[in-house]
Amino acid sequence: MKHFEKITEEDFLNLKIKEHTNKSLIVFSADWCPYCISFFNNLKEYAKIDSILVADITDVESKLWDDFDLNVVPTMAIFDKGSLVKRWDGIIGQGLTINHIEDANLFFSEL
Repeated sequence: MKHFEKITEEDFLNLKIKEHTNKSLIVFSADWCPYCISFFNNLKEYAKIDSILVADITDVESKLWDDFDLNVVPTMAIFDKGSLVKRWDGIIGQGLTINHIEDANLFFSEL
């Protein structure tokens, strides 16, 4: 079973995310989101990406909501050498689907 490393607002504020020298998929997620739970089950089964981080934005006061203009969780983003290169926003009432995961797999392999 895949394990996803959790990161916090501090990792972004202190620019620790810039320390990542490789590609990473970051999933913005909240513990209270039912779509996130379902999405992570699918992500564990279908993702072919080695570096997956979970940005915990359970706290609705987290600066990450505004910094990344997040309206829906889960939202996925690919960072390459600490810079945002691609993003998939969750869909209201649906979250993200297996198709989004497959799209991320494809995009990740092309970088």
